[in-house]
Amino acid sequence: MRRIFILVNPVSGKKKSTHVLQKLVSVLKGHKLEHEIFYTERDKNGTVILEQHFNENFTDLIILGGDGTLNEAVNGLKYDTPISIIPTGSGNDYVKCLNLGQSLEDQIETALFGQVMRVDLGLCNGRKFLNGVGVGFDGQIVADMVREKTMIKGPAKYYYHVLKILASYAPKSFSFTDDHGTHKKKLILLCIAKGTTFGGSFKLNPEAKLADGFLHVCEVGELHPIKRFLSIPALSKGKHGRLKEVRFFKTNSLIIENQTELNAHIDGEYFGNPPFKFSVMEKALQVRVKA
Repeated sequence: MRRIFILVNPVSGKKKSTHVLQKLVSVLKGHKLEHEIFYTERDKNGTVILEQHFNENFTDLIILGGDGTLNEAVNGLKYDTPISIIPTGSGNDYVKCLNLGQSLEDQIETALFGQVMRVDLGLCNGRKFLNGVGVGFDGQIVADMVREKTMIKGPAKYYYHVLKILASYAPKSFSFTDDHGTHKKKLILLCIAKGTTFGGSFKLNPEAKLADGFLHVCEVGELHPIKRFLSIPALSKGKHGRLKEVRFFKTNSLIIENQTELNAHIDGEYFGNPPFKFSVMEKALQVRVKA
């Protein structure tokens, strides 16, 4: 007997979740599937909701929201239960690595009856992540988005902040240790990922794999401001590896030393400053994908 826990971010993607939930519930009733609905609040309490209400009696978890809601849910999930994702956020970066179906009808079908695959989770200072952690430039963008209120919403808001600081952002000192040794460098950013895409369309880690047991790292060095603007199309297509200032590598673990000038995000949500300690939880999560 299936019993489905539905976590909904009601303000995700300009309240797209409300419409999606109506469709989902209609299908659930048609299949006579038992379900309960829980809503996150503006204080992003998805983790607490899962910790308090999800138990062994639930056979499935369906999440309606964006990358931030996914992160909250996974950090509150204490059971090895399959999760299903119906993306309703503005960027939906993580699901770009998953085949969930194109139409809403396909995504609902996948959420309910798709095949289960196991994927890795990243771990940073004890917090799980699905997609990745950006330190430096992309962390600064998210920090600015939190601090500066604008009327711009969705991916356009991210692009606005990218363009605002793209030329002026100064490379910062990074000291980090990975499987290959200790490094001290001036960098624009360091992106530690399991997924490929960030900011809605930037393929920072094009070779990242969800279930290979590695952290995939993109390192961008002292790129000249003009070259940064010229490199935007390459970043969008994942072709920036041809730049001499860019380096990709894989590692099982990574430590970034304390540096208060560095801001970070985790799955698109502001995450503060280093020190950070990273590792991989191999095949720790079950996700439903299109059969």
